[in-house]
Amino acid sequence: MPYSREGHRMRAAVPRWVGGLGVAILLCYGAVFAAGSAGGAAAPVTVSYLIDGGGRADVALELPGGRREELKDAALPFRRELDVHPGRPVSVIATGVGGILVRCEMQIEDEIVSVNVNHVAACSATPGDRSTYRSAPRGPAMEFAQSDKIMKLPRYPGKSSPVIGRLTDRAAGLSYARLGGGWGSPSREQQPGFDGRTLSLWVESRPERGWFAVYGSDRLSPELLERYRGERRLFQAAMAQMETFTLIYSPDSIYVDVVSQPLTVDGHEAWVLVRQTRMGAKADTTIRSELQTLVLIDTGKERPAYLYVEMPDPAYDYLPDVNRLISSIRVL
Repeated sequence: MPYSREGHRMRAAVPRWVGGLGVAILLCYGAVFAAGSAGGAAAPVTVSYLIDGGGRADVALELPGGRREELKDAALPFRRELDVHPGRPVSVIATGVGGILVRCEMQIEDEIVSVNVNHVAACSATPGDRSTYRSAPRGPAMEFAQSDKIMKLPRYPGKSSPVIGRLTDRAAGLSYARLGGGWGSPSREQQPGFDGRTLSLWVESRPERGWFAVYGSDRLSPELLERYRGERRLFQAAMAQMETFTLIYSPDSIYVDVVSQPLTVDGHEAWVLVRQTRMGAKADTTIRSELQTLVLIDTGKERPAYLYVEMPDPAYDYLPDVNRLISSIRVL
């Protein structure tokens, strides 16, 4: 550290030129130090991550220098702060365990620069490069059910499809009506899905109807069993399983739970949820809304079973089928 003349006490006389040389050396040193500071790396900034959701997530952090850090089955909410030099990109990818929805948010120096909501949510940015900041939109609007607010299932007006037999899903331990009319033949093959979105038995609408609707059954995804605990276990597990079927069509889509209530199904405790999705203008689909219904039933086994029905807006004439299917459920 350089000293000022006032702070440097000379004990013996020295030639005047030596003092001048010292000043010159100090000035030269200061110039070199300033140049080094200007040409060196900028001071690091604080990058913070927040991963939130109703369960757990696998989190992968892409760090400067090509480093990667992975955390499996992390409890949510998950927070992390890093000091990163400007110009070095960073990213985080969060995958909801069992197919739940997760929300990632990235901030740089307390400014939100990236937000994403999905089953697999990714956020990324390069500190100092504002062209990589994507703070808006904040994600789709979601108004999900609360356990202490009961919203009753309506009796949908109209005539339901004819019942032409019964379907038995022994894996789930349920049986229920087989519907005719606009419904096709049942399938017992595992439905291709993602993040836990599967059905062990399901029926699709006939292709000639021009729209896709489905109903079917399965057991609660095993990764979601931790939600099936306590007095609110049916509600909590139903919400988690519903998330696996909730597709994020676009950031401007709107998701609202319109039904949430306890039921008794064939003498067993159950919970029904109905979620309405209104597609935003940016959604890449021809339908504008859909209703998803899920009935989760305590069958007395480790994993509860559920009946799931999905109806897009062109199929709303078939909504009475939802009431017919629920009333037809029997526990094996």
